[in-house]
Amino acid sequence: MMPKTKPTGLRGPWVDVPYEPTLYHFLGPFDVYDREETLGVELDAWDMNDPLQRAALIRRDITSQYKELSYRHRHALVAVLAQALHDPACDFQAILEHDPDSTHALPALWDEMADPRAFFADIYRLVQQDWGDDLARAAAEDPSGW
Repeated sequence: MMPKTKPTGLRGPWVDVPYEPTLYHFLGPFDVYDREETLGVELDAWDMNDPLQRAALIRRDITSQYKELSYRHRHALVAVLAQALHDPACDFQAILEHDPDSTHALPALWDEMADPRAFFADIYRLVQQDWGDDLARAAAEDPSGW
């Protein structure tokens, strides 16, 4: 089950289509497709089972990079993550598994991460810390006006 946000008037940040974030959006910075020899090698050096390394990577590649998204887009994205984390049936492992037919790929062995839910929970915790003011600002607004 891949949670999605409820439709709002929010449009995509770079294209004029409805913005419908999924958990996969959090994985974009880690897509090594056609970059296995560069980004893939770099990310392979990180131990995703080590909470300190995982947190450093999340801060480097998600919380600092995704600030280019508006506070509304980040709020919608985090809402999808919150919904997934509250769903005990959400299969976080399936999100990390490699699909050989896809033009997207995660680093080697990420599909063998010991606790994928912890990875996404760390993302949630860190975006709450790093984006807290912006998330509160968006939460105070009526999304039907977006």
